[in-house]
Amino acid sequence: MRVGVLGIGKTPHKIQHGKSLRDLAVESGRAAMADAGVEPSDIQSLYVGNVGSVGFNYENSTGLMVAHHLGVVPAGSVRVEAACGTGAWALHLGCVAILSGLYDTVMVLGVEKMNDLATVEGTSIIAQAADSKEEYFSGLTFPSGVALTARKYMQTYGLTEEDLAHTSVKNHHYGARNPFAHLRFECTVEEVMRSAKVADPLKLYEVCPMTDASSALVLCREEILRDQPDKPQVYVTASQMATGTWYAATDTLDDAHRLFAEPAQRAYAMAGITADDVDVAEIYNSFAIQEPLGIEGLGFAEKGKGWQGAADGSTWIDGKVGVNLSGGLLCKGHPLGATGATQAVDIVEQLRGTAPKDMQRADAAIGVSACRGGPGAVGAIHVYQRLEG
Repeated sequence: MRVGVLGIGKTPHKIQHGKSLRDLAVESGRAAMADAGVEPSDIQSLYVGNVGSVGFNYENSTGLMVAHHLGVVPAGSVRVEAACGTGAWALHLGCVAILSGLYDTVMVLGVEKMNDLATVEGTSIIAQAADSKEEYFSGLTFPSGVALTARKYMQTYGLTEEDLAHTSVKNHHYGARNPFAHLRFECTVEEVMRSAKVADPLKLYEVCPMTDASSALVLCREEILRDQPDKPQVYVTASQMATGTWYAATDTLDDAHRLFAEPAQRAYAMAGITADDVDVAEIYNSFAIQEPLGIEGLGFAEKGKGWQGAADGSTWIDGKVGVNLSGGLLCKGHPLGATGATQAVDIVEQLRGTAPKDMQRADAAIGVSACRGGPGAVGAIHVYQRLEG
């Protein structure tokens, strides 16, 4: 499998009161087309990842709205939704569209505008990505559900809260250097420990902010990118999706591991690589505990040892594999429908060598994005490779 990444575009991740959902989508979409060197008329199909526009923005037919304002009409356009895995699912569908032979050039775009509502209203909309009828109204929210997972992990593997805090320290080190990140400050283990408790044992610096953002990619047939050797030769070489548990109350550590492990192994086989070949990875971490779980699921560490890389340096920029050199969701924020697309854009920048200076891993050639959604209901793995010649 090889799908060319012809162009990329993204907006800053921040509270953007002066911009609408439409504004954000148009900004990233136009940037991606300009980077690709294509016109709106060249886009043959559009896949728009968006989770909560009905609640957040009083918009429903988001894919159709974006198609109109980007000027890609009459190309077909559809809104994609799969909880926090939405942007990754849009990317998967874009890859499938190219590989099917029906289209030569398509656009994948993720967008979310979350901050026009009060926090309590916003979190109630986010809760609808899980079981909002039984668990949410019984008090089992996303923070409390993930906190239970964190406690299980700590008890099973003998972790302390200070051990886990290193994950936030690493993410904030790189987030402070990312001009597109929502939170741009460094922190120490002691500062993580002193930050306010959100859901025991998770603290404020171990939880992502709600943010507004959009990211887009122009994808094409391999031959189209090959015929433009002056462009960075970056390709999506694997795309694998999975579903998992729906209820947070019954989500086990094995469930959390399997959500990434199974599609990751399929993706590695599809791309013809192993976990040891990966240079950089963007791993979903709306809560700090999800990063070590993802590291283990992707095969970068044994079960119970995924947290060690942030402490010993092996998942930093010069380590065995650079994980979340963007600052991850903990610093970028989590714009629901845009997150999977943003992870893809961040990896493509790494492989192109165009990431911000202090975030760029030297000679990165193979990258992975791993996005999840719901309590543990969506798993999405994509492999990217820089191919020369």
